[in-house]
Amino acid sequence: MKTQLFIGMFVLSLVLPSIASAQARMPHKDAAAVGGDIGVFIPKEDALSNGLVLEGFYEYYFTARDSVRVGAGWLNPKFDRESSDSIRMIRIPVDIVHNWENGSVHPFVGAGLAAYFLQERDNGENFGESETKFGGTIFGGAEFFTSGTVSIKGEARYHVVSKVNEFNPSGLSLTIGLKGYF
Repeated sequence: MKTQLFIGMFVLSLVLPSIASAQARMPHKDAAAVGGDIGVFIPKEDALSNGLVLEGFYEYYFTARDSVRVGAGWLNPKFDRESSDSIRMIRIPVDIVHNWENGSVHPFVGAGLAAYFLQERDNGENFGESETKFGGTIFGGAEFFTSGTVSIKGEARYHVVSKVNEFNPSGLSLTIGLKGYF
């Protein structure tokens, strides 16, 4: 169900830019943006099922093509052994992003480093000690401008997170979001 919702939202994001007219050029040097994403996390660990991803960010453009993005993310994949059990991951990242101008569509790639705060949850309650792990990501996607200062963003991001004992919290997140420039 979540995958179908994601696919539907992604297809919609491909259609909307065709109705957008060309506006003031964004991004430009010294521009900034804020945004948020929602999606699905597909874990590498066999003991986990897919889970929800929520992200928020602030992005500053050093040039029209290069930026730094900082933010916070929340991932919550479920354990297969019991659907009420999960591992909550809070991510505090710093990413470097490069984009290409292509009219109302701007493809982008990037990489970043992050602190991941991991907490096992049992029936919705914290279980055991929390762990703080170092991690990194590589990602790519595209922004589809719907106006001069607003875009819809689709992104695929692979999280590489240090193991907790023999448990591997790494995985792929697929998100769609909204981004506003100023």
